[in-house]
Amino acid sequence: MWALSDMTQSERMEANQEVVRDEEEQRSLILDQFARQAEPFARMPAHSAADSLEIIRKVLALRAEDTVLDVACGPGIVACFLAQFAGQVTGIDLTAEMIEQAKSLQAERGLSNLVWDIGDVSALPYADGRFSTVVSRYTFHH
Repeated sequence: MWALSDMTQSERMEANQEVVRDEEEQRSLILDQFARQAEPFARMPAHSAADSLEIIRKVLALRAEDTVLDVACGPGIVACFLAQFAGQVTGIDLTAEMIEQAKSLQAERGLSNLVWDIGDVSALPYADGRFSTVVSRYTFHH
């Protein structure tokens, strides 16, 4: 067993660079996979099942003045559903392709109270307290 204190500065720098390369490779793989899955994922009937969306709505007990953040929103299914009950909904996802699907769904439904952002949910670009409600449907397995 070795410890960081046993490593030279050069060895620590090399180890850090390897971690960064691994993280960049992982991010690249995620972007590739979700970009390719965006359209099929958006069209999968199980993701739009009314009963599961209704459970989310009941649990959140949204009011017209609520501002909602949908973290890792994917194709915007939950965000678009919740926009019917909240004042403003923001969806954020890592992939532009998922956000394009979300924008298409928003247009199909004629919703105007949604904003879409592309970004890494591990470092959200929003001020604390900006949203009254935060929801995430399919992120814990990542």
